[in-house]
Amino acid sequence: MSLRDIANEITASSFDPKTDAVATAAGLPAGDYTTVVSEISHRVFDSGWDAFNVTFEVVEGEHAGQKENVNISFAEKAKSGKAIPQFILERNMKLVMKLGAFLGVEITPDDFADNETDTHENLYQKLRGHEGVAMILKVTVRENKKDPSNPYTSYDLDEAEQPEELPADDPFASDTASQDATEPPVVDDSELPFD
Repeated sequence: MSLRDIANEITASSFDPKTDAVATAAGLPAGDYTTVVSEISHRVFDSGWDAFNVTFEVVEGEHAGQKENVNISFAEKAKSGKAIPQFILERNMKLVMKLGAFLGVEITPDDFADNETDTHENLYQKLRGHEGVAMILKVTVRENKKDPSNPYTSYDLDEAEQPEELPADDPFASDTASQDATEPPVVDDSELPFD
């Protein structure tokens, strides 16, 4: 898409340059998306805040190729020192347990350490290497009355049909199948890709 195409889309949308905010949520809009887990990490930000991170890449539909970074924190206190509500911690634990189930890894109470940094690292160590699994990412967006330009986004997961693995084709299979396994394959000069 060219810059002009992008500008035409903005002009055709309901964007009002006199009154609308420039910054909008850059993530996926609310909906269900067939995705693949493309990255699992323990992210530490310049501010010192850290989180367990999962990157989902959309593989079908209008948003194919778009990535959604989901940072999941198990901090028990906010920067202000106020306690994080238990329902938020429970929701985050359920999301990680569900993610583990779809990746084929059981998440147990022992995976949640006494502090958030160790918990984020434990989850990263346990789930890394299981990328590439397809699942449905359910995105819910709701209004943030205190900061309307920064809506609340929550996530849920559902199973997705896994893509079939394609067999690797051996270009010499038909030629070598009839030969003795101890003999090297015979390649005619006409089969070479250069002169």
